Amino acid sequence: MKKICDNHPFDVVIPARYESSRLPGKALEIIVGKSLIQRVVECAQASRAERVIVATDSEQIEEEVYRNTTAEVCRTSREHNTGTDRIAEAVDRLNLDENRIIVNVQGDEPMLQGELIDCVAMKLANCEEAVMATAVRGLEEGDELYNPNVVKCSIDSDNYAENFSRQPIQSLKSNSCYAHIGIYAYKVWYLKQFVGMNQTKLEKAERLEQLRVIESGGKIVVYVSEDYRGIGVDTLQDLERAREYFLKQIAK
Repeated sequence: MKKICDNHPFDVVIPARYESSRLPGKALEIIVGKSLIQRVVECAQASRAERVIVATDSEQIEEEVYRNTTAEVCRTSREHNTGTDRIAEAVDRLNLDENRIIVNVQGDEPMLQGELIDCVAMKLANCEEAVMATAVRGLEEGDELYNPNVVKCSIDSDNYAENFSRQPIQSLKSNSCYAHIGIYAYKVWYLKQFVGMNQTKLEKAERLEQLRVIESGGKIVVYVSEDYRGIGVDTLQDLERAREYFLKQIAK
């Protein structure tokens, strides 16, 4: 892994806005002694990324990052519709090389593994046909298949994404349907091209911007994680689950 990562250096950019629609201010919520954004930064810094940058519209988040981490901060506009738009502004401000690999780590994934970040970057670096890479895990038994907060992804035999949906993807075999993990890798040139595209109707309906890639004919290569079971913090319930997880880790 080290050799491949060293041959294809990458940076992590974490988009973090204050006014999250479902849980405002969640980046600053404390999870067992550390803010959510601090925990996400620490996950990113456990990877082989050369730089970890938080792209935020918030002075409070900027201060939190500077106070409790060694990550960089890039202040961005409050007008962005998506995290990818926010990352694109940061990349432009930082004047990064067109072929630089950027990994978009969502600001609400406090359990993301550094190794998983590396693997997603490697997937893109080693797949010339793909314009983006992402990750999935197996769907857990129970309600995950019908939970709209758990995005479903189907992949083909070559590990390219076929579809993403918040609803069950019932037309495909159950063993090809996975839970999507909120992480993306792309090169700067494609990021700039992507944010210049119009949003599609399906993307708007599902609130899933990765559908824009597929609908425009781009390929998304997928890394299948065998063991990742993290919690994306979107709601108060998710926040409490994350707190319970870290309390158990401390108690071990």
